[in-house]
Amino acid sequence: MFVLCGYVCALASSVPAPAHALEFSGGVSVGGIQVGVEPRLAVSPFAGWLWRSEGDFRLEAHNMLSIVPGAGVGFYDRTAVTLGYATKTTTVSLGPSLAIYSMPVCGAVICDRVVGVAPGGRAQSEWYFAGPLGVSSSVHVDWAGGSSRVLPGSLVAMVTTGPVWRFRAKSK
Repeated sequence: MFVLCGYVCALASSVPAPAHALEFSGGVSVGGIQVGVEPRLAVSPFAGWLWRSEGDFRLEAHNMLSIVPGAGVGFYDRTAVTLGYATKTTTVSLGPSLAIYSMPVCGAVICDRVVGVAPGGRAQSEWYFAGPLGVSSSVHVDWAGGSSRVLPGSLVAMVTTGPVWRFRAKSK
């Protein structure tokens, strides 16, 4: 997924329009992931590469790797490409995502490990309150397709929040 994020970042930064700045942001979030009928805690390091035009709109490639601790550790790696709106202290973005996962999941009767690929969507907001330091909150909803006795409805939802740090590079 980091390779896909790199390709999208390269494409976004090569768009032939005047760029105001390129930004890199990263951090770690903690939140809940709902897979099956049992919500779980997830720790999620993330990184984003952003291209800002002269206006307040931006294109962003974002990757988040969620680690779900427990008896059977799981992971949920998601890459998203979003369109956002930014001011000096806040950003809001929305767009499609693609995730790969391997997670222990419990249904109403049985528990099993599920592995797969899930298309979905992502919404995120960031608020920078001390220069490059801020808080990031995100909501992800993915469709884990196929039929599974432990994933009724085939939906995966995750809500996270945590600190974010951004770096800017002025473009010529």
